Amino acid sequence: MLNFFRRFRKKLADDGKPLKYLRYAIGEVLLVVIGILIALQINNWNEDRKLKQFEYKILKDIETSMEGNFFQLNMCLRANKKAIISADIILKHLDENLPYNDSLDFHFSRALEWCSPVFNNAGYESLKTYGTNLVTNDTIREELGIYDAGWMETLTQRQEEYFFNTASPVLTELFEIVAMRAQMKPFDYEQLGNSNKFISILKTSKENRKEQIKWYEQWQQSFVSLDKMIKTELKKQ
Repeated sequence: MLNFFRRFRKKLADDGKPLKYLRYAIGEVLLVVIGILIALQINNWNEDRKLKQFEYKILKDIETSMEGNFFQLNMCLRANKKAIISADIILKHLDENLPYNDSLDFHFSRALEWCSPVFNNAGYESLKTYGTNLVTNDTIREELGIYDAGWMETLTQRQEEYFFNTASPVLTELFEIVAMRAQMKPFDYEQLGNSNKFISILKTSKENRKEQIKWYEQWQQSFVSLDKMIKTELKKQ
C-alpha cells in the first residue's frame, strides 16, 4: 500500500502537477492525524471503562461490608444501653438503701461494660490507596470520609484509660473480682453506698455510655444514607 502511494505521488510529480500532489500530501497527513485521534479516543474509552469497572468493584466491596458494620453498631448500641440499665438498677438500690441480693452481682459487672464497634473498612482502605477521586459521585466521595473520623478511637481510648487507670484501682478494693461479663460480688455491700468514689464511677460510666450511644446512632444514620447512595450508584453502572 505504501509503495502504491509513493508511485502515485511520483507520478503526480513527474506529470508536473504539483498542486494535485500538494492536495494529496495534505490529505494523507489528515488521514494520519485522524487515525491517531481515533486510536487515542479508543484508548481513552478503554481506560474509562476499566476505571468504571474498578470503581464498581470498590463500591461493591464497601456496600457488602455495610451489613457487618451495621451488625457491629447494633450490637454495641444494645450492649451500652444494657450497661446503663444495670447502672441505674445499682444506683437505685444504693440510693434507696434496698437490701443486697445475688442478682446484683451481674449488674455490678454489666454496669461497667462498654462496647466499641470494629468495622470492616477494607474496601475504603483500597480506595484510599488508589485515590478517592476514583469515585465520581461527589456526594458519595464526601460521605465516605466518615471512615476517617477519629472520634470513635478517641472514645474507646478514653474509656479504657478511665477504667484501667481510675476505676479499676477503686473497684479492686470493693469487690472480690473485677471483671466484665462476670459476677462481681462486693466485699461489703453497705460500704458501696458510702463510697463516693464508687458512685462516681457508676455515674461516669453511665455518662460515657450515653455519649457513645449518641455518636453511634449518628454513625448509624450516616451508614444508612451512604448505603442507599451506593446501592443507587451501583444500579447505574
